[in-house]
Amino acid sequence: RDYRIQMNTLEWLPLFLVSLWLFTLAWGSDLIAAGIGLVWIIGRILYLTGYSKAAEARGPGFGIQALAAGVLLFGALGKIIWMVIQKGV
Repeated sequence: RDYRIQMNTLEWLPLFLVSLWLFTLAWGSDLIAAGIGLVWIIGRILYLTGYSKAAEARGPGFGIQALAAGVLLFGALGKIIWMVIQKGV
């Protein structure tokens, strides 16, 4: 399980990091992006502690980190689409 925890984190890193970067660029707020990034890290820690005990206990941590990554990704994409619509491109 420890190996899977590490690999699952590595599998999520590209999505998380790109989403974090896009969110920061789109919204221009390092502080908000960092706060959501912190929530993602907390979710990964909960995932680690839960999955280390039992595979069934990984759910809450996974949900938190997935929600944080989704907020970053869809928040960034929504803002980018909104800016494109406003410019009439």
